[in-house]
Amino acid sequence: MNKITLSILTTLFVVSCSQSNQEQAPEQSVVEYVWHTAGADFTAQNLAKLINEWNQIITDSGMAMNGANILTPTVSSEDYDFIWVIKWPSMSARDAGWDYWMANASEQWAQSIEGIMSFDPDNAFAFSVIDFTAPKIETNSESFSNRFHFCTFNEGYDNSSLDTFKNEVDSTVWSDTYWHATLEPTFNPDPMPDFVWLDLWANDADKDLALDKFMESEYADKYLEMFSCNTADFNGTVIR
Repeated sequence: MNKITLSILTTLFVVSCSQSNQEQAPEQSVVEYVWHTAGADFTAQNLAKLINEWNQIITDSGMAMNGANILTPTVSSEDYDFIWVIKWPSMSARDAGWDYWMANASEQWAQSIEGIMSFDPDNAFAFSVIDFTAPKIETNSESFSNRFHFCTFNEGYDNSSLDTFKNEVDSTVWSDTYWHATLEPTFNPDPMPDFVWLDLWANDADKDLALDKFMESEYADKYLEMFSCNTADFNGTVIR
């Protein structure tokens, strides 16, 4: 991959080490989303080979990385066919990772993916993980479902309203595997959302169960009253 110049969840904040006696603020984990387009030679088998090659590069590099996923939209998009998601423990780890990649792997990777997939470095987007609520039951599934909410506050509502809503949502078990995170872009999207809320479930059945329960609750009306949101749904596969 070419270096991403923009300064993909789900991990605890990591406190950076310091040689000084001064306490440093914790670094936030980062989730980076890289849009990809499938080429003429794209097949599941070719993708699997590339995933294996990419994982070997990451392992050999020793770079700090918390994991990686591939997201496929449930509704086709003219902007991408799938998204390669990279989870970093911090922005500094992300920058160091891409520095290694540019110096040691980018040219070979460009040859490996030729005809199978492509991407534009301008379509890579990193988000800080601001907060998250863990699921009631942890799963080891290699697949999952998620939904992004890109939201602005309606008149009369603000971050304190979001905090109240989050606490109310967290007081209910929507499904055993449901969890969510709030993300903050490290770039300047147009328009800029007031917040990004990410829902995650173990599978589509669990997702449907949770959404049905939510729509029957009092919180559905509160959501519409407080926020104006655009949503996007994906099926995910864990690749690292």
